[in-house]
Amino acid sequence: MPRILIAALTAAALLAAGQAGAQTVGYAEAIDQLGRACGKDIAKFCKQANLGGGRIQQCLGAANVSPGCSASLVAMKALLQKRAAARAALPRVCASDIGRLCSGVVAGDGNLMECFYKAKRNISAACQQTVADAGYEVGLAPASGSGSVQLSSAKLVESLQGVETAANVVSAARLRQLAEQSISDPARTARVNRPPLTGDLEKLAQLTVAVQFDLNSARIRPDSFRTLGLMADSLYHPYLQGYRFLIVGHTDARGDRRYNLKLSQERAEAIRAALANPFGISPGRIEAVGLGEEQLLNSQNPEAAENRRVQLINIGPVK
Repeated sequence: MPRILIAALTAAALLAAGQAGAQTVGYAEAIDQLGRACGKDIAKFCKQANLGGGRIQQCLGAANVSPGCSASLVAMKALLQKRAAARAALPRVCASDIGRLCSGVVAGDGNLMECFYKAKRNISAACQQTVADAGYEVGLAPASGSGSVQLSSAKLVESLQGVETAANVVSAARLRQLAEQSISDPARTARVNRPPLTGDLEKLAQLTVAVQFDLNSARIRPDSFRTLGLMADSLYHPYLQGYRFLIVGHTDARGDRRYNLKLSQERAEAIRAALANPFGISPGRIEAVGLGEEQLLNSQNPEAAENRRVQLINIGPVK
């Protein structure tokens, strides 16, 4: 069943359920609770394990952790299983609703939002419950921590603007090529006021977040687990399910340029791995590229903290 139809149906069910009602726990809240409850255990038993690939949960599950951490692990596992089961069941449970209400909606159809609103009172109870169990009703709670962006449904809707041309403007392969050329270009040796790799990147629909890593490492720190969960909740939002995204990692200009390029690539890939597992985002929806210090946000102050950032760029509908 086309992903865009599922997006239409889940958005309709979200509206039907009413945003004033109780909402299901989001990944941001659940993984934040795990990070807080298991912080000391992670530092003691799993300080080398990363979030991606489910490695933190595996490591903690094999260790003699505190009761609070153990309870959080059980809750996180149950949430992941419930979400996965509901998402797998949704095309079957909601098939008649999709066929009845949004059968004419296709990727790029300008009437998609109209379908959402027309359908909001006509979704079956079983479909509404499956949508809720799948986590598509989760509110976007703000990320905690300094520098973390506060996402909202309005920002997500804005991120759809201009995506029709995004895939023709930017790709991970093209950005890697530009970064390699930048390092080899004698005219770009000076770090202060170095021109951007491409002016197109900052013009695209995107969200920017701050993710904290261990020093000189791609290991995501527990105090940024909530930010990763929030990214996952965002990518499951009904308005964004049918779209692909590019994760772009950046460093400041301290240290060696080529090392920074390599580190930023590893960090972008670590984020992609975490979105795929434990959060279940399809790997086909997310690409990762690191640009090191080659696309500074603050080129007048190359070592400024704001240069260390992650961009989540909408690059168009899933093919």
